[in-house]
Amino acid sequence: MINDASWSTQRVNFGSSTVYHSLMRHLLAVLLLAAGSHAGAQLDRLSFRLNYAFIEDDPTLTPLKGDYRVEYIGRGQYWTVTDPRWTVHHPGQPRKLTPCIKVNGAPLMVVEMPRVLGYPDNKLIVIRGSDTMIVDLNLDGRMETLMLERTAKMGVPPRPPVLLPFRKGWFTNVDLVLEPNTMALTERSDLLWSAEGEELRGLYHTKHHSFTLETDGLRTGPVSIVIDRDPNYAHHQLEFPASGPGTRFELYLQDSTGVTRESMSLRVDMPADGETSKWVDVSELPYGRYTAYLRWGDQESLFYLTFGW
Repeated sequence: MINDASWSTQRVNFGSSTVYHSLMRHLLAVLLLAAGSHAGAQLDRLSFRLNYAFIEDDPTLTPLKGDYRVEYIGRGQYWTVTDPRWTVHHPGQPRKLTPCIKVNGAPLMVVEMPRVLGYPDNKLIVIRGSDTMIVDLNLDGRMETLMLERTAKMGVPPRPPVLLPFRKGWFTNVDLVLEPNTMALTERSDLLWSAEGEELRGLYHTKHHSFTLETDGLRTGPVSIVIDRDPNYAHHQLEFPASGPGTRFELYLQDSTGVTRESMSLRVDMPADGETSKWVDVSELPYGRYTAYLRWGDQESLFYLTFGW
């Protein structure tokens, strides 16, 4: 069980025995490589990782007032057609509100969102009293372009939040962002964001992650654990769970073909009492999939640990 939201990417393989399809696959690979090479210079490791903050719907920059909550809903499958305006009839996953810069003495509350890759239909729902606002989080390229322009002026990490004016109804994030008043308020917010300097970056100093190897007894095969490291943070601490006396964890990075390397990437010797967990700084550990072992004496337990941005 991981205490941070994690997303997995499914790989779909298309096969064909004909020469035509083989040629088409090679042509597509060349086109994607060319496009990726061009886009690589434009994107950074935070790409399509956006934070959101809700403000009052008026001409002045005012953090959203009163008691409100924010929920996330992801639904649908990429191989089906999902109407984004399909009625939302169930509660979403509560999202934590984190205070950042202050505007006229009131903190701007940020909802941190990793890259939204798990579902074709993604929404933030904001509920204040009897009013509900639904925001579709589409992957419109203009959102990333605007964010790159903002961060080029201020530096990264962390990325500043995307401001969304709160109003009752159903909206799309990019439509709200491109409203003239929202753009003007965003410029003012960015000036305040830049002025905070080191104090602001201190809020995003360390991210803590935890995992457990407990199973429900029905699993067949090794446990696979995915940890989505947050690029807004400078350092990442991973808590290795207490696993009995004389235990140690060993991690071996896999290459791009899934073959485990012989050299050990990380060894964590656990406290002798067997009842204490251990925090380890994994900031410099390369992202990717690791073959991991929990070992004690001549016994071992195999699992997989994946770090991703």
